[in-house]
Amino acid sequence: MPKVPFKGREVDATEVDFQTRKEDWNEYQLMDGSFIRMKLVVGDIFKVAGEYDDEGNPIYIVRSKNVLMVRSPDNLKKRL
Repeated sequence: MPKVPFKGREVDATEVDFQTRKEDWNEYQLMDGSFIRMKLVVGDIFKVAGEYDDEGNPIYIVRSKNVLMVRSPDNLKKRL
């Protein structure tokens, strides 16, 4: 059984299989003319053994990455 960090300690957890249903991009227009697109991509999901939230739902730990795409105007780019 893998261990995951939870409330400052390492606890037992079970890896949970999942299916990606939707991964949307968040889009931001910066005042310098740059455009940023960003999304969170989940890699692993773990259910913490014997832990529940205030509503009785199991606690899950999610390992994820942020994917970032930047498009800037030519005057901000480094000349190569």
